Amino acid sequence: MPPVRWPVAALLLLGCVTRASALDRPHVYLIVVDGLDARFATAARMPRLFELTTRDPERTSTFLDARAVMPTRTDPNHVSLLTGTYPEAHGITGNSYWSRAPDALPARLDAAELIAVETLFTVAETTEPSLVTLGVFSKPKLARLFAAVPERQRAPDVLWSADLASPAGRDRITGYSFDYETMAALLALMASAEPDLTVVTLSDVDRTAHGRGPYSDDCERAVAGADAAIGRLVDHLRALGRWEHSVLIVTADHGFTALAPTPARPYPVITFGRDLLRAHVSGVHLVADGGVEHVYADAISAEATAIGAEVEPTLTSVAALARDTAGVSEVLARLPVGGVTEIGSAHPDWHLDHERTGDLLLVAAPGYEFVDPFDPVDAGLLGNHGSPAERAVPLVVSGGYSGLRHAPPGTPAPVLVDVAPTIATLLGLRLPRRLDGSPLAAELVGHPFVGVLSDAQSPH
Repeated sequence: MPPVRWPVAALLLLGCVTRASALDRPHVYLIVVDGLDARFATAARMPRLFELTTRDPERTSTFLDARAVMPTRTDPNHVSLLTGTYPEAHGITGNSYWSRAPDALPARLDAAELIAVETLFTVAETTEPSLVTLGVFSKPKLARLFAAVPERQRAPDVLWSADLASPAGRDRITGYSFDYETMAALLALMASAEPDLTVVTLSDVDRTAHGRGPYSDDCERAVAGADAAIGRLVDHLRALGRWEHSVLIVTADHGFTALAPTPARPYPVITFGRDLLRAHVSGVHLVADGGVEHVYADAISAEATAIGAEVEPTLTSVAALARDTAGVSEVLARLPVGGVTEIGSAHPDWHLDHERTGDLLLVAAPGYEFVDPFDPVDAGLLGNHGSPAERAVPLVVSGGYSGLRHAPPGTPAPVLVDVAPTIATLLGLRLPRRLDGSPLAAELVGHPFVGVLSDAQSPH
């Protein structure tokens, strides 16, 4: 099934489907500003977003210390946003991985069939088919992640990708649609009828922070552009009388670290594969993923629950070499390896115990990134993400819906896995489940935002 449906058919669908839900069920809009570091989200940079705190103060909650999941890459965090689970459950452990198949090259983790937990789109379609869902994705890979897969996942009722943008409306190198084009597509698709759940991603901040640096003037303008796009949606909802029954959730998938060389850090790029070659260490596959690098032992199968005695010396050697490499802040093991701290012990909140996670996980210090030595594009980036240094993201909840309230002081900061359970609560949906029917451990599942929903709306 093709991952994108044509806008004409989408408009017809939105125009002919009527709501069969309860009258007090809100319409939910989730806007993900790709790469919007919490430090970028200020009233000076984003006046349209922050005016919500003064215009609707009793129903607006702002968290500038929400947390992305690890690794802080686009794919795992978008999947966590729309499944309410950590990578250990949904299986998207980065933007790339090695399948552990002999002779296979590293591959992208951007296919819907790789997600092992239902998305909100799947839950809505299979349990409340009267609900209308809309996904507008500025990156084609995100449209692939949330496309339909027979017997596994359902796509949004209407799925728009940057592939459908005009040539002038998307970046010719990345293929990402510009924020003004993405928002124009969203407003056109929802003009005739209002979806129950809308998910839209804006990518100009991410694209610009990568290429120009997160503290560049160009990135500053990109943040302003994302804010303007958010303002257009708010104005649209108010003009059509929809704001009174809307819930707007604005957040990001990760922050950013600057990679421009400095006197203290003249070489911010870590090409660990070259170090292994020089040390004559073999028997592993490396997958560089920004602020982390996955190290897979060739002889360890996907089903392995322990490191064999014949493999452990190799991983011990790799770990020792990584510790002596400039820019590497941590060396962690997924399964027990002598002398190496386990991920679950050092960072139990990461929840990365999945076969697609490397047998070793190398973590870059702030200002460094891991790069494939044969990838000149990533080596030239002036900003990147993936490490725990980029976990802080903003999260704003607002709207005219009566079931919202201003979060009281002391309300815990949300994690991005809390977004899907909050949306499910608002729409009266059950939480996503594993595709194979097995239960999800409680620690792998998020919870509705504490303090943001009224007592009548909160789950009991």
